[in-house]
Amino acid sequence: MSKGNRRGCGCCGGGVFGSIGSVLAGILSWKVNHSIVWALVHAFFSWFYVFYHWLKSGELLP
Repeated sequence: MSKGNRRGCGCCGGGVFGSIGSVLAGILSWKVNHSIVWALVHAFFSWFYVFYHWLKSGELLP
């Protein structure tokens, strides 16, 4: 697969960093809300939710 066919920007939807961001967002969301639906929604938003959570609560890791 050539580099020109990749989808996502690598930070919020594709590649390894997108996957890590999704997992981290899902874990943080589950810790706060205890809801699968919210965890899936926040995992979709990935790093955007991680940064929001960090600004709001002051902690980055669960």
